[in-house]
Amino acid sequence: TFDMVVAARPSGNLAASLKKSAAKSAGAGKEKRHSLRHVHHEPHLPPGVAAGEWKQEMHKFEDPTLVMPQDAAMIQTWNERTCAAWIATINNNAFEEYADNFLTHHIDGTVLLKLTRDHLDEMGIRRISDRIKLADILEQMQRRCNKPMTQKIVVPSWPMCFVQQLTFAWADTSEGKTGEEIQDELVQANGSIALVSTLTWAMAWDLLFGSATSCFCPTDPNGVWDASQIGACYCSTAWDMEGRPLAIFYCFAGLSAFLFMLSTIYAVIQIMMVYEMSDDAEVEMFMELLQRDAQLPGLFLFAGMVCFCVPIGVYLIYTVNLGIIPGPVDDTRRVFSYLAALFALAVTLFGFLYQVPKMISGVYEAKFNVMQADNLPLWLPQMIDEEQQTKKSL
Repeated sequence: TFDMVVAARPSGNLAASLKKSAAKSAGAGKEKRHSLRHVHHEPHLPPGVAAGEWKQEMHKFEDPTLVMPQDAAMIQTWNERTCAAWIATINNNAFEEYADNFLTHHIDGTVLLKLTRDHLDEMGIRRISDRIKLADILEQMQRRCNKPMTQKIVVPSWPMCFVQQLTFAWADTSEGKTGEEIQDELVQANGSIALVSTLTWAMAWDLLFGSATSCFCPTDPNGVWDASQIGACYCSTAWDMEGRPLAIFYCFAGLSAFLFMLSTIYAVIQIMMVYEMSDDAEVEMFMELLQRDAQLPGLFLFAGMVCFCVPIGVYLIYTVNLGIIPGPVDDTRRVFSYLAALFALAVTLFGFLYQVPKMISGVYEAKFNVMQADNLPLWLPQMIDEEQQTKKSL
């Protein structure tokens, strides 16, 4: 209507009046919409719930034998009153004054599992010490609920750690991460695996291709062999080995090369696949479907490393000029041959039999210790009875 009137060129007073009326109507509408949004977002009690009604639920958490909740499915069934009652009872009722804050912000079990420090500030918990303590307790509860399998974790023995370095099962123990965190972890881990596999793949291919014996013989200009000159051929034996040692060298060099190649290929393919996921939910579902297959790049890398150690060991033992068998002629070369072989053996055994199993055990110990620490109450007020207080004063 305003546009039609302006197009008809009304008088100045009428145009001004219409503009003023339109601006006033627009302002009123804007104020009304703002008022509606304000009412909608203003903290208020849930429908049918009175202030302080959470006190009727406090008896559920007053049993002294109760521990920190660790079942996410159970917490998700809590309504606003139950959550407020839990807040009021934890740490000997240290946060009872904030129970109504949780009630008026409609904090049920599902929301409770996602609360952060910033949310506590927005909810009106202004005392910094209480906000820090309450945030620590909520994070403790959320860790326990987000890691159900870690609650049952045990530190494996040395034989089990040794087996797990072969199966790569230790790399499948993390949980409770968001889709974005899972994506970052997979990309970074597989990127590192692909880099290491590519470097060792090049070395393994060099060992494999060098396993062939090369001969160089003179020929006549017509390209026909001259029998009298065949004895003048020069042949280089592969890696200064022959017979059975050379066959073993060739076999395991080829196996390690193919394992490193497969490790690189699987790592890159998994990175491409995870980047095809559109959101966190798809990433989480993708990893759930992969399950143990997500560890294939690392599994092939470790298997390739084991196979790669075999041709190195064979070379140290059987190379003609410097190997242990048949052994160098002079004592100096013999000493250094044994030194090189024993040092390589010691380092390999130390890595595979001690250091790697120890680090795998450390993965489980870290998870176990954190879970044990999460079983202890945080920021619990110190309760001193009269007898102890009297002794202290005396």
